[in-house]
Amino acid sequence: MIIRILLLVGVLLFLLPDLPELTAQNEKAGPAVIRVEKPVKADEAAANIIVADGFSYYTTQNGLYLIFPKTNNNVKLVALTGQVIWSGELVSGRFYIPTGRGIYFLKVNDKSYKVSCK
Repeated sequence: MIIRILLLVGVLLFLLPDLPELTAQNEKAGPAVIRVEKPVKADEAAANIIVADGFSYYTTQNGLYLIFPKTNNNVKLVALTGQVIWSGELVSGRFYIPTGRGIYFLKVNDKSYKVSCK
């Protein structure tokens, strides 16, 4: 019994120094915002584009597309758990945030929207 406890303590001491590095790597692996240069296709245009205050967006099962006609848009995407998926400033253009299926809260320039990717 004592040998098992000592072995377990030894394994934990061996693994713990690497724990902060592993956590930092996982935080860096979050989704990136991708600027989409291609024009909107006809099937995408029919895909429930929602016009909000000063921008438009639509969702797919894989992510969220944002269309900004103006520059300097403060954007924050948050999961239902409260985890910030992406936060930053976007200029004018069309952008894609890969999210996967789920319900998210999108905050753009101090206004919030509930977004469902299905």
